[in-house]
Amino acid sequence: MAEQNLIKVKGIVTRSVQYKENDKIITVLTAELGRISVYCHGAKSNKSKFLTPTRLFCFSEFVLTRKKDFYYIKEADYIEAFFNIVNSMDKLFLGQYFLEIINEISVEGERHDSLLRLTLNSLYALSNDMAHFDVIKSAYELRVCVEMGLSPYLLGCRECGVADEENVYFDVLNGNIVCKSCLLKEENSLEERQTGMYLPATKSVIAAMQYVENTKLERLFSFQLTEEALKLFTNITEKYLLNQVGKSFVTLDLYKEQIKS
Repeated sequence: MAEQNLIKVKGIVTRSVQYKENDKIITVLTAELGRISVYCHGAKSNKSKFLTPTRLFCFSEFVLTRKKDFYYIKEADYIEAFFNIVNSMDKLFLGQYFLEIINEISVEGERHDSLLRLTLNSLYALSNDMAHFDVIKSAYELRVCVEMGLSPYLLGCRECGVADEENVYFDVLNGNIVCKSCLLKEENSLEERQTGMYLPATKSVIAAMQYVENTKLERLFSFQLTEEALKLFTNITEKYLLNQVGKSFVTLDLYKEQIKS
């Protein structure tokens, strides 16, 4: 096959499905092509040279051909396999949650440079125990929303503009904060609070959210919160992401069950 018909990309395997006896179809998040599906002939065989590069979580360099709407693997070499993730059930379920999010929000044909870097950095941090799992999880959830163009407004109360209140509420539906005084004045606010639309936050939680929104990816997990503040932070980022995406994730439920056990 002519060299010009070959496509070389780097990407992370976000889904793997067996097809027939030894073949599989993988989903790969790439910077240049977005999310793509790749047919891998013989990749399930233990003797296949594609066995490791096409595994879940593997960041690999692929040489592909394309026919109609499908890509076919020609060559592959893994760059980073994140083996430590698959050796821990806690890490495995949390990492799979990250990949499930990616499969939901990424688009074929759109560049996803920052989304790919965010995912790689987060999996690296998870694999190497660089931060508390809740810090990695919450930072990833919020930064994904930022990459989707859904950055929350955190500079002050949406009604009065006050920015130095110690205790405020985060509106997971609209992605902004409101102070207690203004919230009590709003119609239907009590009903919305009872259904979990307004979540309590503190100045330190809001500051952590602002940090995650704006910092370089390489420093994404370099912040600290008290145990109580971290609980508020994780509650907000999880519910905000799920609300914006409009669905729940099986792997998130599995992760929560795992850390309880």
